[in-house]
Amino acid sequence: MTRFPKWISIAYSTMFFVLSHPLMWGVFSIANQHIHVLLYLPILGVVWALIYIKTGSLRFAIASHALVNIGIMTVPVFLNLYIPPV
Repeated sequence: MTRFPKWISIAYSTMFFVLSHPLMWGVFSIANQHIHVLLYLPILGVVWALIYIKTGSLRFAIASHALVNIGIMTVPVFLNLYIPPV
């Protein structure tokens, strides 16, 4: 297996993470269609990639992602309780 430099791995995984969210969830949520909500995705993608690189396990990145989804994003955004200002 070819190993890529860490920055390339982080860039690609973050890019796919960011692109996947509006494609998967944008049709279900008004807020996810707004650029205001999508600005945090690259930051979280980089953080979770760094967690994976640091720990060597997806366990902590997945657990962190689940906590973010449950606590911050999923409930208000997917239930359309939060709609970003225009």
